[in-house]
Amino acid sequence: MNKLEHVLQNSEQENIESRVLELAERLDFIDVQILRKFYVTGKEFPEDTRPFCFPLLYREMKVSNHLKIGIEALRKRLENLIGIGFLEKVKNSNPTNYMPVDGKENLVRGIIAKFFIIHGITKFL
Repeated sequence: MNKLEHVLQNSEQENIESRVLELAERLDFIDVQILRKFYVTGKEFPEDTRPFCFPLLYREMKVSNHLKIGIEALRKRLENLIGIGFLEKVKNSNPTNYMPVDGKENLVRGIIAKFFIIHGITKFL
């Protein structure tokens, strides 16, 4: 590897790290909890991500996470995460299904971990 390739690789790495930090600072706790449902399953590849249909996701957020969030608030947060590019909506599905975006697993997991580190709540990670 020549010096130019090394510099480019380092700048790409710094760009990714700054993007992870920026997004971890912009997202709030509920957004991170939603992303955890999709990207942090505790299983090995290929079951390391998981799709959700909207009613099941809402029920899980209310019951297992004890989050006080309304149906429309959850729907708007999901739409925001779709806009950022972390989730995708399955077209022509009833009920509405959401799934993680392929190829963004490591980026999103990095953002989740950085969020917990920034806020000093790593014991809940």
